[in-house]
Amino acid sequence: MRQKPQGENKELQRKLEQVSKEIRAISFGLQHLMREMSQLYEAVHSVAMNEDFTDVQCVDTLPRIGAEMLIAGYPLELMDGDVAHVPLEWIKAIFDKLIQKLGDKNVFVLSVLGVQSSGKSTLLNTMFGLQFAVSAGRCTRGVFMQLLEVDEEMRANLQFDFVLVVDTEGLRSPELSSEATLSHDNELATFIIGVGNMTLINIMGENPCEMQDILQICVQAFMRMTSVKINTSCIFVHQNVAETTASEKNQEGRRCLQNRLDQMTAIAAKEENLDIQSFSDIIHFDVDSQVFYFKNLLEGDPPMAPPNPSYSQNVQELKNKVFSIAQGQPGCNLPTLSEVKERIKDLWDALLRENFVFSFRNTLEIAVYSKLEKFYDQWSWSIRKHALEIQQSWRNKINSNLKDAVSVSDLMKEFDETYKTLTVYCVYARHVPCQTQVVHGRAFPSSVTDVTVTPANGSTARVLRNQREPQDECAVTRPLSADCEDSTFTRYVARLAQRDRIVPN
Repeated sequence: MRQKPQGENKELQRKLEQVSKEIRAISFGLQHLMREMSQLYEAVHSVAMNEDFTDVQCVDTLPRIGAEMLIAGYPLELMDGDVAHVPLEWIKAIFDKLIQKLGDKNVFVLSVLGVQSSGKSTLLNTMFGLQFAVSAGRCTRGVFMQLLEVDEEMRANLQFDFVLVVDTEGLRSPELSSEATLSHDNELATFIIGVGNMTLINIMGENPCEMQDILQICVQAFMRMTSVKINTSCIFVHQNVAETTASEKNQEGRRCLQNRLDQMTAIAAKEENLDIQSFSDIIHFDVDSQVFYFKNLLEGDPPMAPPNPSYSQNVQELKNKVFSIAQGQPGCNLPTLSEVKERIKDLWDALLRENFVFSFRNTLEIAVYSKLEKFYDQWSWSIRKHALEIQQSWRNKINSNLKDAVSVSDLMKEFDETYKTLTVYCVYARHVPCQTQVVHGRAFPSSVTDVTVTPANGSTARVLRNQREPQDECAVTRPLSADCEDSTFTRYVARLAQRDRIVPN
């Protein structure tokens, strides 16, 4: 079969991407109308703040429509799914209208978080009888909230009047590029966990590893947000687990998960100079009672498969657990509507100010980056110091009439030794196909020789050895091919970080 030229494939991919964007652009729903209303409201108020514009009454009725929608039981968009933005002025105005109509009532905020197509919206629909959109793929875009009134007979026991259910789009979406997905998912998860009094971590299957990295970033982000008071808890929900003894057989796995989260929390706390040792110090979590395993939603293959009664029983057990935790949170009063409004504002402002942790995959990468930054500061200072010394030396020679002028070749000779030393490390981060990448155990070795080795796979790697310390021969080499996995790179860097001798740029 004849293959198409690479250029033609790229052109077809470009056209396919354009068609996908057009399909997404023509989708239309009630949330788009409300989004236009929010943008109109924020635009008018922005102009009124910056200019002498007082005719804002023309848009003051718009938040009342959003508040009435929430009271009537319709979901309202909290975060724009297309641009990942929270219209604060619009949300604050809606909450103000809610307070005017309902009073400043106590509210329990329940949010859900998980990867795409893991059954988040289905879980909320089954638990509360809602109608969040469910389908394959990226059916939920952004964040939606829906207000549920608690029955009069239950308010005295539960100690809150309303439940604010927050549904979110799935993480790790294939529709987003890899670069955008990492930062987008970390910011979204941090916002959702911070807003909710409790977050349901929804996982498809028994393995929770897909959510570990995101939770680590959330914890470190909360540590850095000194202006936001975080008091939240989480429950892990494993979907599509048919084995009835899954809870007993996964005890060791849950213990390892708890230990892993505690270790990463301790590392993050050390980076932030905080005295925090466990994951539960930031996000309340009991590994023995706050992990649930759900049966399959359907019995058989759709579309004729009936619902599984066991799934409904699992959801009811989870619902009872959620309300029991909400009822018995020690020393914690559930927030009012005005406090939820302020929490959303403070959390979003903190997310906009925080531009560091969300670009990393997990806490270990942040710790490694901090070490790299320290070495980089040493290298840059060494270069500046060497340049100042050369400048002073040549100035003295010129003033003493020992030298009339300085050529570029003279300066290059002075920098030659320092340049060769630093080149070893500066080349580390370059991704050049069919070449190698070198890490050495010393920032400025006295003398270095090149040794070419051929591993079992036949690829050639260049290893640097420090002649002064032969026992320090252990160097890490990594092929600089474009298809090299990031996990491999992270593993090598983590090994050097444990030795406290990591020196790549």
